[in-house]
Amino acid sequence: MATMSLTSPPGPTGPIRQDLYDVVVVGGGPVGLAVAIELGSRQLTVLLVDRDDGVVRYPTAESIDVASMELLRRWGMAQLVDHSGFPADAPRDIAFVSRMSGHELARFPRPSNADRRQTTHGLSPEGGVWWPKFWFDPALRACADTEPSVELRYQWDCEGFEDSADPDADPDADPDDGNSFGHVEVRLRSARYGPKLVRARYLVACDGASSPIRRALGIASVRDSPDVRARWQGAFVRLPGLRERTAHAPAVQYYLINPRRMILGSLDGADLWRVTYPLWEGEAPTADVVRDTVADALDREPDSVEVLDTREWSGDAVVAETFRSGHVLLAGDSAHRMWPSGGHGMNTGLGDVANLGWKLEAVLRGWAPARLLDTFTTERRPHCERMIRRAWYNYRADLALRSDPALDDSRSAAEREAISRQIHATRASEWQSLDAQLGVDYVDSPLVIADGTREPADGVVRSTQPGHRAPHITLPDHTSTLDLCLGRFTLLHLTPTADSGGLANTLRKRGFPVDEYRISAPEVHAAYGYALALVRPDGILAWRADAAPDDLEHVVNQLTGHTDTDRCCLRHGPH
Repeated sequence: MATMSLTSPPGPTGPIRQDLYDVVVVGGGPVGLAVAIELGSRQLTVLLVDRDDGVVRYPTAESIDVASMELLRRWGMAQLVDHSGFPADAPRDIAFVSRMSGHELARFPRPSNADRRQTTHGLSPEGGVWWPKFWFDPALRACADTEPSVELRYQWDCEGFEDSADPDADPDADPDDGNSFGHVEVRLRSARYGPKLVRARYLVACDGASSPIRRALGIASVRDSPDVRARWQGAFVRLPGLRERTAHAPAVQYYLINPRRMILGSLDGADLWRVTYPLWEGEAPTADVVRDTVADALDREPDSVEVLDTREWSGDAVVAETFRSGHVLLAGDSAHRMWPSGGHGMNTGLGDVANLGWKLEAVLRGWAPARLLDTFTTERRPHCERMIRRAWYNYRADLALRSDPALDDSRSAAEREAISRQIHATRASEWQSLDAQLGVDYVDSPLVIADGTREPADGVVRSTQPGHRAPHITLPDHTSTLDLCLGRFTLLHLTPTADSGGLANTLRKRGFPVDEYRISAPEVHAAYGYALALVRPDGILAWRADAAPDDLEHVVNQLTGHTDTDRCCLRHGPH
């Protein structure tokens, strides 16, 4: 493994080349970059701006979940984790310990990045990984930079914007005319290049939890509970020899109970760690106090702890009332903020991108009316609320673990056994969360067609009910059914005589690209349950049946946002 740099490379800057873009993205973090990749892969012109230089100086998110890895797989990026700075063969275990020099209380084993697919039990061709921000952000940036229609500009600040009045006006206008659907004027400024006014058909705000764009729009945020806010201290530290000195088996995270609650997360599989701990009321530590606190918790001398950076942060559980206002859309932390317990925050933001990308393309190219973008809120907000509640549960379960000096006493085996049971009972769901990662539930969306089936007993992870993620089945050539879904509508013919009655051609007449496959593998037919299955560009099963629908136009209208008709059952009842 190469020696790790303590910062990532800066992002590209320079003059802004154009005056008109399909989309301007404000915010160059992972979600903003993902928007640029997704839209760039659809040949839409994208300008991404970020007020900072793009250098990752302080690590935050490291956990990339299964659904995010499936999205990265579609972009051709998933395999890059095997060659990132974090060792591919390092175990990703989570260990709870009384203290680093004390007793192990509980362990949740997880395989290495290289063996990640073991964790999904055949439900995915991918698996969750540990991909620290030092390497993850540059990998996303490099991918975005390969898209010819994407322009990345760091050290450019968004000073404001003006939205035109009617985003839904004139839906039959020429989509190639920059004024057809109205536009957003975005005021940008660079210390080096001066001011720049650009127009975009849409603006996507990925500008963080405090989102100036969301505040300017007056979009309220709804808090899950008045009691969720709290202050935490974070530190990026070098701890030489920690792994060699501890008696505990290797882990990617250690949760300390004593002398105070503290979490250590590995960044390079060696000496670099991120440390977080809750702050007491009135506590406002300096860097020296942080160093001493970490040293005390690890039973080390203060001069053996090198503090590279410190950040105080506050957790919360909030979601925006709407993710769309006119020509402006919110994604990532600007739309929802949750406790980093379970790694759902950034991953939920990447899910936003998958949902939004195809809808923006459809509207911008004139294939669908602008009201299709209203379903971004309709579909994503309930999912984000579920993720917020799950993260909040994980955080409260962790808070329930209290420091207890008795846990370090060799005579206190009963106390350690009791807290071990508590940890396994309340904390396992944070690292055994395939239901949250793959259990997207859009069954009530107007963009899917219900078929009258019921949810299976083992939950939405294995569901083939329309509105859920299309299932992964390994094909005879060892690829996945998910590899057939390349960001376009995908129609699967799963029996030799399956006939959709021209469904694909009806979609194509509207402008939508459609891929069609005839699959003879019986296991795929058995998994989907019907002879025909239509998968949306974001990988969601939209429709399935044994025969063509009675009214093709009606089906296509519903799937593409041309009708406000409620969900319906067409011709095919329960299988």
